[in-house]
Amino acid sequence: MMAATDRGVGMSHDLVIRGGLIVDGTGAPARHGDLAVANGRIGEVGVVTARGGREIDATGLAVAPGFIDPHTHYDAQLTWDPFASCSSWHGVTTVVTGNCGFTIAPCRPRDREALMRMLQYVEGMSLEAMRKGIRWDFESFREYLDALDRGGLWVNVGALVGHSAVRQYVMGDAAWERAASADEIAEMAAVVREAMGAGALGLSSSANTNHVGDRGRPVPSRLAADEELTRLVEVMGETGRGILELTIGGTRPDRVAEVDRFAELARAGRRPVTLVSIRHNPSRPAEHREVLARIEALHREGVPIYPQGTCSPLTATFDLTGPFVFYRFPVWRRVMETPLSGWRALFRDPGFRQEFRSTVGRTPLFTGDTAPLRVHAVQSPAHARFVGRPVADVAREMGKDVIDAFFDLALDEDLKTEFTVAILNTDAASVADIFTHPKTLLGLSDAGAHLTLFCEAGQTSRLLGQWVRERKALTLEEAVRRITSMPADVFGIRDRGRLTPGLAADIVVFDPATISDHAPEVRHDLPDGGPRLVQRASGLVWSFVNGRAVISDGRLPESPEGPPPGRVLRPAD
Repeated sequence: MMAATDRGVGMSHDLVIRGGLIVDGTGAPARHGDLAVANGRIGEVGVVTARGGREIDATGLAVAPGFIDPHTHYDAQLTWDPFASCSSWHGVTTVVTGNCGFTIAPCRPRDREALMRMLQYVEGMSLEAMRKGIRWDFESFREYLDALDRGGLWVNVGALVGHSAVRQYVMGDAAWERAASADEIAEMAAVVREAMGAGALGLSSSANTNHVGDRGRPVPSRLAADEELTRLVEVMGETGRGILELTIGGTRPDRVAEVDRFAELARAGRRPVTLVSIRHNPSRPAEHREVLARIEALHREGVPIYPQGTCSPLTATFDLTGPFVFYRFPVWRRVMETPLSGWRALFRDPGFRQEFRSTVGRTPLFTGDTAPLRVHAVQSPAHARFVGRPVADVAREMGKDVIDAFFDLALDEDLKTEFTVAILNTDAASVADIFTHPKTLLGLSDAGAHLTLFCEAGQTSRLLGQWVRERKALTLEEAVRRITSMPADVFGIRDRGRLTPGLAADIVVFDPATISDHAPEVRHDLPDGGPRLVQRASGLVWSFVNGRAVISDGRLPESPEGPPPGRVLRPAD
């Protein structure tokens, strides 16, 4: 591998990448060749005889379209971090934001605190970081997109408009309390229509019972009657484009019934739907296969439903001051309704512990044997021997029931003991069943959210390393297609996802022999100086956004020069 060489001005191309393995994003067999870039667009692919102002020797490396992450929550972070770190470290050149109905636009000034608190609870974001970092120079969805472009981006951004934010915009605090009236639904429809005209990729919403705000209240989209969401999807479809993104888990008795409801929405809007939370559930091991079979049948009927899958176990790190993994359980409503000063007494209460033991204690969070609940970090040197060990082992050493040991250890450390647990997707074979399915989008990174619980921003690196190179679950060509042209086509992102002359020069150059994701690490770089988990990559050598380098010879630019190359992708333009 050689770094770039500058050949001077007056050449036919701005950039030529020579001798790489061209993996063009279509799934076609890879081939060795060159790729030329001029004026931010791909000029030639194959044998390039003309010289470039910059030349890169890509011998031994793969050359692919820039990766697209269809499921991120960078809506707030992008206002202070134009790199969308750490997704851009993994070759992601386009992020889709606004998933699950959680956006910061549209937003009236009086509702800013409500939306930030929603993100604090449901997406594990730092309230103080948002208060200090978000530049509120917008109110409408169009103004938000304009503000992102005006602030400068080092990635491309496609944005969904969020149902919960639209509800808050129209209904105020009543959005958290009741169904909408006919007039309110009509007003919401007008807001969605305006957002689509401004360049939204589509609409997002959530019916997931895990999605709660402060005091355990369901997020606004969960209070919507069926006719409300149906009308909003119809309005989106009237524009002739757009996709509905839905987080499922609670609207119907089982997941197959939920898929049938969302097929109704796809028919109503005559637009595709992508479903989030198709995961391996150890308590219902056949469920994901039933869901995928139903989705296959719907595709045969001409109803485009695309599940989103992940190539990672979903692992959470938490302490008892912010235990996201328990929010969905009714017993935890007692905690959410109790002032923080009363939590310690509640956690000592035998009645609360028994209710917790008979509900949460019987779930895979405590009974799983593939990736059991473990002690991740402790405050007291006296407890150092517990680090890395399952809580069940700690309980045996203490001579206590596992639930008593869990709460007693945390109380001994003022609730600051950190625990980690894989909450879903702990079975590798089942994970592969889902994300290798031909209709599944690789998504669910949740990048930008759950900042101290987990970090899955490196899924593209893990896919190409662990699942292509090591496990051979997919070919290199198919894996690249899954993270380039497939999400581009499903989300209507024109001009990206393929190495084709004339398209935008979003390009990644990586080493197939070494690409991998690293274990998450803590950085204190939020606007308030607070912590977040980030994930680094190996084997990512170059990354270009619209022809400009973001990763250069394996290094992120410390002091980037010139105007940022990214932009908001507006299909309406």
